Parts: sequence; C-alpha cells; structure tokens
Amino acid sequence: MKQKQKILIADDDHDFVQMLRERLEAAGYKTVCANEGVRAVEVAHKEHPDLALLDWKMPAGKGPAVAQILSEKDDTRHIPIIIITGVEEPGMEKRSEELGVKAFIRKPYDAKALLQKIHEVLEWKKYDDSL
Repeated sequence: MKQKQKILIADDDHDFVQMLRERLEAAGYKTVCANEGVRAVEVAHKEHPDLALLDWKMPAGKGPAVAQILSEKDDTRHIPIIIITGVEEPGMEKRSEELGVKAFIRKPYDAKALLQKIHEVLEWKKYDDSL
C-alpha cells in the first residue's frame, strides 16, 4: 500500500488549520499541525513532512523565520514550503523567493488551485529527490 504524503500546516488561525486539515485529508494526504513558528520547526524535525504550508505571520516565529531555519538544517532542508497568508507587507514575495519558497498564495485562496499547487510541488519533489 502506498504511504500517504504528509503535510505540515502551520498557522495561528485554528479554524483555518482545521478547515485546511479536513480538505487535505479528504484529498488523501496525512497532516500534522502547529499554531506557532517554534512549534512548526519542532513538528518538522519530529514528523519529517513531505511539504510545509506556512502562514507569514504567526506568534513565536513568523513564516520567513521558520522557512529559513528549516532550510538551514540537514534533516529539514529537503521540505518544500508554500506560504499561505492574508498579510500584506512590502517585499513578501521577493523575500519568499530568496528563501526558496515554492509558492506564495494569498488568502482567501482558491481550494482547487491550492490542491493543484500542492500536487505540483510534491511531484517536483519526487523528481528532485530521485536526482
């Protein structure tokens, strides 16, 4: 039996996390969650997700800080990251690119488009890991 791909959802909006978790699990993914940046890093190190969905602005570690920490550690640098946020700050998308973030999605988001982007990133990761 094929193992489900695991996605880390890190966002301080509990309702958003629950809704996204249900949507991803219905689409066949396994999920792990965190509601603050420090916890997202801990969960990533413990659970080794195939992908991380990070909010830009969370307590105890914003998304960019989490992305940077994950990219610097040997056991988490392979985890592709998608930022999902409702925050507007100058230079956010450029900063995300500099950090190697695979996609930058604004809330409210289109559920179908998000699932498609997740699928694309995970497919690319499979290809990239096989090189």
